[in-house]
Amino acid sequence: MMIRHHITRWSAAILVLGLSACQTIQFERPQVLSETDWPTDGQTESRSRAVDASLSLPLALEWEYNANAGFGPASPLVLQDRVLVGNRKGEIHSVEIGTGKGRGFKQMGESVEGSALIHDGTLYVPVAWGKRIMIAFDLTKGTNRWRKRGVPFATALLGHRDSVVGVDLEGTLKAYSTRNGEELWSMELASYRTFKAFPVRVSESSVVFADITGQVYRVNLDTQEVEWTTNLGSPVYETPAAAEDRIAISSTRGTLHLLDATSGEAVWTWEGPEHIRMGAPALGSSEIIAGATDGHVRAFDRATGAVRWETEFDDVVSAAPLVAGSHVFVGTLGQELAALDLTTGENLWQTEVEGRIKSAMAVAEGGLLVLTEPRWVLYFKPSEEVSATEQTMREDQP
Repeated sequence: MMIRHHITRWSAAILVLGLSACQTIQFERPQVLSETDWPTDGQTESRSRAVDASLSLPLALEWEYNANAGFGPASPLVLQDRVLVGNRKGEIHSVEIGTGKGRGFKQMGESVEGSALIHDGTLYVPVAWGKRIMIAFDLTKGTNRWRKRGVPFATALLGHRDSVVGVDLEGTLKAYSTRNGEELWSMELASYRTFKAFPVRVSESSVVFADITGQVYRVNLDTQEVEWTTNLGSPVYETPAAAEDRIAISSTRGTLHLLDATSGEAVWTWEGPEHIRMGAPALGSSEIIAGATDGHVRAFDRATGAVRWETEFDDVVSAAPLVAGSHVFVGTLGQELAALDLTTGENLWQTEVEGRIKSAMAVAEGGLLVLTEPRWVLYFKPSEEVSATEQTMREDQP
């Protein structure tokens, strides 16, 4: 059944008006990160999209929040007891995980398409359009530390030692001082080539980038040298996933590639129907899971590339899956949210949500955070926990 909450629509409108009087975001000790925080898209810069967390099924919707605009492909960020979400109006919203109430928002620029980064108590926000292309926001004071102008950034930022690093829309990799925003160095990866896929870290100093032509680069951020490069022969728009010296990369022409992270050589390539576009992959302990425009979610054996299972949905699966314990959570453009068995692909639970799912998901405080178009942040928890919360709220009412 479609999840609809008519009262929530009025509440959301009132919430947005209320937030206009509280346009800031502040935390106590934001420089201290726990193992459950998500300081970047996918929680870690390897973006394996696998977490050591188990969510009991079925899930139930605990709250929804109106973020005022749509989202890019990145997952929400999580810090302490709040979720941080960037939208395509250039806003960062802070939402209390326990209640779904807004705890402030901040206008950063024209559009946040890539993933912001929490690093050493500062939120670094890439801006994909307009004059301001990167903002360093002090999460303790709730004020901007510095802002940069130049060529915009549409992918995720990386924290590296005393710098924040990103590749801009003209194919130039740049590093800025975290202290004052000074440009420390730059290098041209690919002249005037666009990067849509987010970078993935494969070692302490090395990061892998992929441009839309299918050219893949491993770059040492300490020496600013390209360690290897390889061409996949088909466009790459989706973010890779890395783990254990392997990199899984999807293409827009029905292929999934597994590369050796040390050499860049192909371990194997799966070739599906050329007319389909593969979504961003996730890495389980021994499998790679990816959705596609044909509505299929496939699990590949990481060692051989053989398809272990595939589960079909009624619409496109473009958002990155999320592996949580023994489940794989997937969302579709047909407004379906589902939990699959990691071993067999069996559809264990499914619900219909209001809006298409195009962004990666996150786990926070035992629940699942889901972004849906055109502007909703949804939070699901195991249904018995939601029932207990609702019962407590009723008992507390006079």
